[in-house]
Amino acid sequence: MTPNSTDPYRLAIETTEGGFFDRQQRNSNRFESRETWQREVHEFMGSHEFKAGAEFSRNTYSGAVDMLPVSILGTADLPIENISFGPAARFGVHDNEVSWFAGDKWSPFQRLTLDLGLRFDWDNLARTVNTSPRLGFAVSLTKDARTVLKGGVGLFYDRIPLNIAAFPLLPDRTVTVLDGAEGVSQTTVYANRFSGPMRDPRSLGWNIELDRQISSGLIVRAAYLERNTVHGFVLDPSPADGGNALLSLASTGHSFYREFQVQSQYRFRKDTVNVSYVRSKAFGDLNDFNQFFGNDPAVVIQPDVRVRQPFDAPNRVLFWGVLEAPFRLTVSPVLDIHTGFPYSVVNEYREFVGIPNSQRFPRFASLDLQVTRPLTLRFRHRTLHARAGVSVFNLLNRFNPRDVQNDVGSLRYGALFDGVGRTLRGKFIFDF
Repeated sequence: MTPNSTDPYRLAIETTEGGFFDRQQRNSNRFESRETWQREVHEFMGSHEFKAGAEFSRNTYSGAVDMLPVSILGTADLPIENISFGPAARFGVHDNEVSWFAGDKWSPFQRLTLDLGLRFDWDNLARTVNTSPRLGFAVSLTKDARTVLKGGVGLFYDRIPLNIAAFPLLPDRTVTVLDGAEGVSQTTVYANRFSGPMRDPRSLGWNIELDRQISSGLIVRAAYLERNTVHGFVLDPSPADGGNALLSLASTGHSFYREFQVQSQYRFRKDTVNVSYVRSKAFGDLNDFNQFFGNDPAVVIQPDVRVRQPFDAPNRVLFWGVLEAPFRLTVSPVLDIHTGFPYSVVNEYREFVGIPNSQRFPRFASLDLQVTRPLTLRFRHRTLHARAGVSVFNLLNRFNPRDVQNDVGSLRYGALFDGVGRTLRGKFIFDF
């Protein structure tokens, strides 16, 4: 990632100017080997499909990061805070991963199927063996097989990303608060440090779903899903002994996601119509590591809090269909309506005002449409099949803002921007 210039990066109330502060080059490689053994179906208290295997992978990550100075401008359009960084950093880290797994698809009798699994993972960054049991089931509640209850529960471990391992090697930062009358009023140096051992993030997920075929063309579904994640990687600027400060990275993050969904599908002739409603909640730590050291990093790091996640949308209605029309046309409408995503209010120092992510964008609503027609193309002795057509996003040209002036010091505080209007695109798809 290369800034467009070396002009200092300036965060003003109404705009952002200058060359981007982060210049980075990162290279990663992965070698993976896997062996899986699967036994043919055999009978013992029902039918079994057993498989087992092992995996080995080696990952390497290297590169360089250079961070340029940043100035924050206040309501008077003068610098109120400067952020500078240490020398450019080079890094190189690696990780070896080993896994073993076994599973069995067991049908004790015709109307019940169980998926049983057990997985063990080890990597040389966390240096612990993680045990992940899983269980899934599907049971036909009626003899006509038109009512099915299915679900599952399991533990899932993520690996420690290699950019996490490189964190202590990245440039430290110095934050200088300025006083318009007296010059520098406070300078704080933040050193990058791990706080406690790094642990593999762990999720406990479970779901349950009931499907009922009402008629030959109508299917209804009700489902609930929940996922709880611990040991996420979060950043937190905090004071340390001796008057210095730390930008600490810890495996203390916690988040959860819950959703209840009802959905129906109706088929008639060659047409299909679907409609669903989802009630959900997403809650967790705000200072995810990749938000500040990923592909598009933010420069200002405030203390971590657990709040609504940026993608939290409690209510969502979705309608979509595939309809056959005259002249061999296929019409695919999509109507998406959901609660607006949350955002935070800040002051001129980019500090949170009130609870982060406590405000919301207006309700999002968009009617999209795609129309395609099959084509047959002949080249010499070959025949190719394709589909050509158009797609229209936001057919009704509704204003759905994606940005907001959230700085209370702005005369335009609360104004909404950056809506995507009606957009037309051509489509050409080869069918293989």
